[in-house]
Amino acid sequence: MNLLLVDDEEYVIESIKKNVKWSNTGIKEIYTSSTMQQAQDIMKMLPIDVIVSDIVMQEGSGFDFMTWVRQEQYEVQVIFLTSYAEFDYAKRAISLDSVDYLLKPIDFLKLTKALQLAVNKANQAKQLEAYKDESFHWKQNRSLLLESFWNELLNGKLVAENLLDEVQKRHLKYNGDERFLVAYLQLYDRNLKKEWDEKIIYFVLGNVLREMLVEYNIQLEAMALIKKQSYAIICKFIDVSNIDRKSNGVFDALAKWITKILKLDIWCGVGDWGDLNTVQESLTYIKRMRENSLSVWNRILYVTDYKLPEFAYQNPYQSVWEEMLRREQKQKLIDSMKIYLKELERNEMITRDILNKFRLDVLQMIYSWLDKQEIKAHLLFSTKESEKYYQNSLEGVMGAEQFAGYLIARAIEYKKYVNKTESVTEQLKQYIDKNYQQEIRRDELAELVYLNTDYMSRIFKKEVGVSISNYLLSKRVEEAKKLLSQSELPINSVSIYVGYSNFSYFTKMFRENTGYSPLEYRRKYKIETGAKE
Repeated sequence: MNLLLVDDEEYVIESIKKNVKWSNTGIKEIYTSSTMQQAQDIMKMLPIDVIVSDIVMQEGSGFDFMTWVRQEQYEVQVIFLTSYAEFDYAKRAISLDSVDYLLKPIDFLKLTKALQLAVNKANQAKQLEAYKDESFHWKQNRSLLLESFWNELLNGKLVAENLLDEVQKRHLKYNGDERFLVAYLQLYDRNLKKEWDEKIIYFVLGNVLREMLVEYNIQLEAMALIKKQSYAIICKFIDVSNIDRKSNGVFDALAKWITKILKLDIWCGVGDWGDLNTVQESLTYIKRMRENSLSVWNRILYVTDYKLPEFAYQNPYQSVWEEMLRREQKQKLIDSMKIYLKELERNEMITRDILNKFRLDVLQMIYSWLDKQEIKAHLLFSTKESEKYYQNSLEGVMGAEQFAGYLIARAIEYKKYVNKTESVTEQLKQYIDKNYQQEIRRDELAELVYLNTDYMSRIFKKEVGVSISNYLLSKRVEEAKKLLSQSELPINSVSIYVGYSNFSYFTKMFRENTGYSPLEYRRKYKIETGAKE
């Protein structure tokens, strides 16, 4: 059962998704929408069985939406939510054949029961349809076997030399004479709007392609998700004796539909017709074609017409960038890199190799500069955020721009932070004050502030007036003095508490710094406080 949640308040949707025990409802897939228009688009694209909808929304009410649903004759069960306990609302909800009408704040137990009732009603409605005969079940099972076969093949889990053996094992009706065409489709939102749900895109693309392919005497054999927003598509020619090479043009029509309706950018590479054994090789070549045409969008590239480019990476701005970094001209440097990348993009010179060399230039420049500042770059950029920027830097111009901008900003900002020596020493002091009971090494502290060990030690001593080891010693002595004077803890327990497992060493250290042994200090304190009393 598929459920559509419609509410213009995101926290309500997230609360429902989190608090309903879905395993008890029979709901398998959950889709969400924040506007009436988006909800209508989803209804047109996907089979929805149950709707949970808010009534009062800014861009069309839940009643308006359900009136449209009933007019379009969708067989769907609906549950209304509202913050207003008004009779007219309840009356209209009944007129729209709703399963239930619930007030906010939501009682999730009541909502779960309402969902169970809605699912039961949806099942009953489906049972009124004609029962599926045995041939339909056979076709359905074959469809699952077919989908599994192509998913494994396109994701590199099957060996090309043994494909016909796999076909026989899975009882698929291929004999080796069929002709297939593979295409690789990548969708991208360069305007950085909210991404479409992956399941919606997959379903919609399949339906649209099937319709478009009919007039070319071609059928959509399979579609597999390769990675996020990237799909491999397999087409099969129905009449092998009459293959029309121009039939590839269906992908031009698909590109126009995606850019117009989904408002997404598209990269699409299309192979040539071949037998089953050529599919993996064809997909591998198209992926390579993708890596060498990262600046080509909304234009279909055909393997039969494509020649791999041979660009030599030349960066005339490297010395200029290094000077900008030396002067810490952050925005000027970032803008200069963007201009350079845009220039390459205009000339369609963006390849994965070019971006990799650009990334290497940026890394070497930043790491070298940080090393001169005695900052450990590999530690500064060891975060998950840094790794994400690093990985995305080879996906296209935007990823490369974001990677360079992140590194430059992070490096310059941290250098400024280090220059405020009190900020570094305060961070170190807070760490020591919190962890003085543990063994603390200098290299551990240096990693904490991403600095070379000696440089960190010099900064600390200059700012605080004592070395790190003496500061730690002083902290431990002060804490020991408090425990000796304000508690009845045995002296060996005090020693362990402040970080010294060796009692003799603790006694020696304490005497050197106070002039008394721990026992003498405790007795002296008691005498002094007793005299005051």
